[in-house]
Amino acid sequence: MLSYFRQRLHKRWFNFRCSGIDRTPPLQCDPDSNVVIVSQVYHPDTTMLMLAAKSFAQHLRPRGFVLVDDGLRPDDRARLAHHLGNVEFIKTPDAAAPGLPRGGAWERFATLTRQNQQHYVIQLDSDTLTLRRPDEVIACVQSQRPFTLGTKSGTHPVTLAAASEYASQYDSDHVQNAAERALVQLPADLGTQYVRGCAGFTGFPPGTLSLDRIARFSGAMESLLGAPKWHTWGSEQVACNFMAANARDSIVLPVDRYPFWLPGSDIHHAALVHFFGTFRFTGGVYAQQGARLSQLLAGRQPR
Repeated sequence: MLSYFRQRLHKRWFNFRCSGIDRTPPLQCDPDSNVVIVSQVYHPDTTMLMLAAKSFAQHLRPRGFVLVDDGLRPDDRARLAHHLGNVEFIKTPDAAAPGLPRGGAWERFATLTRQNQQHYVIQLDSDTLTLRRPDEVIACVQSQRPFTLGTKSGTHPVTLAAASEYASQYDSDHVQNAAERALVQLPADLGTQYVRGCAGFTGFPPGTLSLDRIARFSGAMESLLGAPKWHTWGSEQVACNFMAANARDSIVLPVDRYPFWLPGSDIHHAALVHFFGTFRFTGGVYAQQGARLSQLLAGRQPR
């Protein structure tokens, strides 16, 4: 209970520190671009998403945004529509896909896949900040190559046997570890590689993703792990990691330029930082960087 209230206080302070994002000019999307940005958002994360979207889109203007509405209020939708320029909202139940689990960001992945039939799609989590020009990502879009966030334990795709062996070192019952241990048992025609990356920031050229193939992967994993386990938070990330690793010419972004925030991390040369849940507000760096970006986007010199 104490942790819950502490997180609420952190979020309120963050929203206050970063309220300047509302004084920045609306994004000008590019109707000639084939890039669509997909995210999932609910009311408490609206300011976070605006910062994530605007800090990234200043470097790579998209055609528009498709947002999975996981509990936005009417004023949230109006705020996002005003600031992001070209936005389509899809209610979470309407984004679900047959044959895939419900919840746990699966609706976001299904939306990303549908948009991928015609567009280069980028999945952008609301807890990311783009601090500098993401040259590697811009190069991937220009050359029509897939990309995904790396981790210290996932800097490049490996064989399914190697991924299973790595996961077997850890006695964890988390769905990601359980699924990774089971990778070696998958049918070979589904794919042969895996990367222990992150679904929070990933991109796919048009036609790379297929709902049918993702459903086949999900069904195989459900058979191996059981539905109660597979239908828990974290399974969508495993599916995204698998699809990214097996995509043609896929790139895993360098972790020094695209890191996860940890207390004491040096982010002076980082292009994009993922302020994931565990340490999001630790040290106040997230709010500090968000406030700085808000001032820059508003055309003012940060103090």
